[in-house]
Amino acid sequence: MEAEFVIELAETIKPVQRDYADTTLIDVVAAMHIGAEIASSPMADINRIGPICVVCDFGNNNGLLVGPSIPDWHTRPASELTARVFVDDAQVGQATAETVEGGLLQSLRFLIELSAQRGVTLHAGSYVSCGALTGIHDVTTASKAHVDFGAFGAFDVRFEAVGADAHVDSVIG
Repeated sequence: MEAEFVIELAETIKPVQRDYADTTLIDVVAAMHIGAEIASSPMADINRIGPICVVCDFGNNNGLLVGPSIPDWHTRPASELTARVFVDDAQVGQATAETVEGGLLQSLRFLIELSAQRGVTLHAGSYVSCGALTGIHDVTTASKAHVDFGAFGAFDVRFEAVGADAHVDSVIG
């Protein structure tokens, strides 16, 4: 479980090599949302083994939860964009957007540059996660997580065994 800010693309970005300043990137963002990445692997010890294991598991990503958008996100101080994660009622992570190396747009910049190198078009309406804001938090198939983005919303996630339908209990915001 990873709390994340999620960028929604406003326009299609063709694979062209160029520099993208933050002011240019803001123009291609339709919205910044609160959200979470659900990482999942058949290897239960993946996080303990480390980054090479995660890379070998193709990033360990199994889904992205997208919540409400953050009004005027680009004019707010990074210290206002907060997240806290609780797993089974214990707080396991807390951070602000100030902790994102290179800022919230760095993930988008990286993706655009990598896509240009590989000749991949990024389509309007696509979502880009900004990285594990509060860290990577282990859960089990019996866990319940609460992700709280303060004034911008919160949601609960219940984890179930393979074969059961995924379910978001509620989104508040």
